Amino acid sequence: MRIAEKKKSQITALYEQCSNLPADVRSCLENGYFTVTVPPPWNMSNQKTAQEVQDKIKEWSRQYTGVVCYCFDSFSTLLYVL
Repeated sequence: MRIAEKKKSQITALYEQCSNLPADVRSCLENGYFTVTVPPPWNMSNQKTAQEVQDKIKEWSRQYTGVVCYCFDSFSTLLYVL
């Protein structure tokens, strides 16, 4: 499998996992990334739930060597391939 194909399959597999989370998952897989945002209200009472979602995403992303997980805050996450 070529490197580009491997990276595309990794980001696609992770996207499919994240699509089942209680979050807004927006695809831009043709450009090698997608975003995950826990929906509003963005307040302290929802931060724990948002952090749990993000922790799950971080754990999953570790199994894909070509994927980078970037957390803007506990509510917003960007995942992309190198």
